Amino acid sequence: MKATLSVVILTRQANSALGRHLNVLGLADEVVIISDQKPKSGTLPKKVKIYHHPLSNNFSSQRNFALKLVTCDWVLFLDDDEKPSTNLLKEIPKALNENIEGFRIKRLDIFYSQILRHGETGKTKLIRLAQKRAGIWRRPVHEYWKISGKVADLSFPLYHLRNNLTFGFISRMGHYSTLDAPVLNKEGKPFSFFRLFFLPAAKFIRNYFFYLGFLDGLLGLFHAYLMAIQSLTVRVVQWEKSL
Repeated sequence: MKATLSVVILTRQANSALGRHLNVLGLADEVVIISDQKPKSGTLPKKVKIYHHPLSNNFSSQRNFALKLVTCDWVLFLDDDEKPSTNLLKEIPKALNENIEGFRIKRLDIFYSQILRHGETGKTKLIRLAQKRAGIWRRPVHEYWKISGKVADLSFPLYHLRNNLTFGFISRMGHYSTLDAPVLNKEGKPFSFFRLFFLPAAKFIRNYFFYLGFLDGLLGLFHAYLMAIQSLTVRVVQWEKSL
């Protein structure tokens, strides 16, 4: 029997999300859009369903909500600003027939039409395709799909389309750090001066030198710097919450 596939798209505004993901309609048996904001009424393709589920400072809750709704054997998760490459769309149907519970997909960030091929973003692989009953999503922020069973890698990438480098990054930094700080405490990584001074510097060195971020030119330099600032910000938030 042919395996079936649900594509889940997480977005803030459902009505604009489908237009950016028309390329998945031919791949999916059903498309489930989970919207942070209530969608406007309108005509949808038969296989598309839209549900409203507020984010509520927990990214995993939206994804687990979607897992309860989908009806197919396999699920592919996409964020609103992600787009599967053409080769990935061709690879996925073949992967569904393999005796594997989940697949990691390489995700490449694109800024100003340039792909970041180095740094930690150039090494990012996320489990985004898995059997529906293979696991659940964990962690409120920087969430991950915890899969029980065998996980393999797909060959072709998913593109993360970023509108700008600084404004979008900085606007998310405070919000994400506020969510991440208490989680780090629960994970046994509380505030310390060692983490405050060492980890941001180590993140820059790792991204720019060890992960060859310098090969991405100025974009690689700026991105390594911002990732270090993000690491610093979450330590500062931890310190604030400990006062």
